Amino acid sequence: MSSVHRAFSQVSPVAELYKVAVETDDRTFLFPAGKYVSQVVVSAHGDRTVRLSAIFGFNESHTDPEFARFGLDEARDLARAMVEAVYQGRTQHVLSDAAKAAIVFNPNGFVLRFGEGAALVELFIASPAILRLAQGIMRAVDRLEAPAPH
Repeated sequence: MSSVHRAFSQVSPVAELYKVAVETDDRTFLFPAGKYVSQVVVSAHGDRTVRLSAIFGFNESHTDPEFARFGLDEARDLARAMVEAVYQGRTQHVLSDAAKAAIVFNPNGFVLRFGEGAALVELFIASPAILRLAQGIMRAVDRLEAPAPH
């Protein structure tokens, strides 16, 4: 696990319960920001959301690193869809009233598409890294589903 400094984003008033930094590789980019992503931080929060944030190789423009936020059920569905996209070798979708995500299969990797229209964010990511990201999301979901301590 890596330490994460979020200097450019606003601090959320909701408690962060869990955080893991997922290593990517040299083929991971976030658009429309147009930035290289060295890690994706997966965090679980007290409002039962799972958030994805980028650790950029450069960020002179001070782009907010958080690029996606999901409720518990949507996060679970997203992780499963990511695994299915790898194993089935085809595009998968996660659609609900609150979330719109697609995992687009390409021969050289995947494009994770979050949102739509002007709010569309795309994460280009390779096969090994997408599986590590799915595992990080599953760990965050597991933490949110854990029974409260006595």
